[in-house]
Amino acid sequence: MLQEGRPLTLGARAFDVLSALVARAGELVSKAELFDLVWPGVVVEENNLQVHISTLRKLIGADLIVTIPGRGYRFTATVVWPKGVPSAAVTQPSPMAARSVAVLPFGNLSNDPEQEYFSDGLAEDIITKLIRSPWLYVIARNSSFRFRHPVPQPGEVARELGVRYLVTGTVRRSGNTIRVTAELVDGQGGETLWSQRYDRPLNDLFELQNEISTSIVSAIEPVYLRREEYLTSQRPTPDMKHWDLLMRARWHFWRSTREHVETASTLLKQALALKPDDPPSLSLLAFTCMSRVWAGWSANAREDIVEANRLALRAVRQGDTDPHAHFTLGTALSFTGNIQQAIAELEYALALYPQFAAAAGELGRLLAFAGRTDEAVEYVLQAVDASPHDPHLSLWIRTRAIACFIDGNYTDAARYAQQATAKRADWFFNYYLLAACLAATGNQPQAIKALQQAQAFGSYPLQALRMGHPFVDGKHLDRFTGYLRQVGWTG
Repeated sequence: MLQEGRPLTLGARAFDVLSALVARAGELVSKAELFDLVWPGVVVEENNLQVHISTLRKLIGADLIVTIPGRGYRFTATVVWPKGVPSAAVTQPSPMAARSVAVLPFGNLSNDPEQEYFSDGLAEDIITKLIRSPWLYVIARNSSFRFRHPVPQPGEVARELGVRYLVTGTVRRSGNTIRVTAELVDGQGGETLWSQRYDRPLNDLFELQNEISTSIVSAIEPVYLRREEYLTSQRPTPDMKHWDLLMRARWHFWRSTREHVETASTLLKQALALKPDDPPSLSLLAFTCMSRVWAGWSANAREDIVEANRLALRAVRQGDTDPHAHFTLGTALSFTGNIQQAIAELEYALALYPQFAAAAGELGRLLAFAGRTDEAVEYVLQAVDASPHDPHLSLWIRTRAIACFIDGNYTDAARYAQQATAKRADWFFNYYLLAACLAATGNQPQAIKALQQAQAFGSYPLQALRMGHPFVDGKHLDRFTGYLRQVGWTG
């Protein structure tokens, strides 16, 4: 083995570990896969693998091997394969690669061939940002950049790269304007799952590239997850693997009824039986506990809150750089009254993954309840702009209503509450918010109607309402519940 022409001394096992990682450069290689490749048929302690990873990092640089907490490792350097020798990522796709994303170089449609640096840079920026997602597995640049515009049929590219999803696009410059198109394609069926066009003035190219790549990345993750959830919901239940159980649990969780949430909880416990320390499964199970409390279904709210915090803390311990785990812990802490620590957790989640729209939205929610309404609106707008079709969208619009209510701007509060209700007519707490906001404007008949719609879902006691509305200033809560009592709420 050579580094810059100089020989490096490396043990046989460490070399095998490095070879396995390099062969799948840019992809996550699980610990189980490494054990199977390097120690086939032999039972070894996990510490053996960690020792070899540590040795490799000292020799080639710590940044080249990234730890994906609770999952495995990813080799981040660009690998150039000798002519005629395909990478293992292409010739031997793993089950994990079958649900991976490949970002292809964006086609340069401008007359100026020099603009290709911008289109390539945009695709590279998207890869760099997508890699930070805890949900996505991104194929390395050296594999996907072999397919330049015009791109072959999606099915052909997907089969050769061993992926399911493709991100493709074009860049066209005309005068002082640049137009970027991007789409997410299901390579197996050639179906376009998402597409968007961005028209921007040509000012600072670097800033423009960052803005567009951020928008694309923020949109892709929720679309990808929604597709995986749907596909898994259509499969038969016997012999489901961990990923299938997790995706099916997510599908049920977002249906939001009591039965669906409990089904999600059951599926997540099955998933954790297969992977006891999986941060995403722990995090979503924590959210099922929180959902019971928010909805007023919980037989023992205190126990569910304690369990949600326990699961969230466990997720963080297993994946201390997992933004979704910190997002979950921040949300769970909001039930304990520790809003400042909850806000800190969400800020850290965003520091780990700046494109994390759900964390931005939740941070906005807690800032609103803390009375920091201007900051709250900024984060909510960031979330909405980044992911306009996100399943959390109703919650983010709802936050704007809360912020306006706290500020005494009841007309706008009622308008946003109405929008939130339109987005998710099955979320009963939206109707309670609408009733309070309408009552505050003096529109008693419509407020009474909204309250009746809310109560059609069942009772909403004060304890549950407080959990879902963690106003830091008790006067704001009293004002909110006061308007509800004016129109007949007796919680």
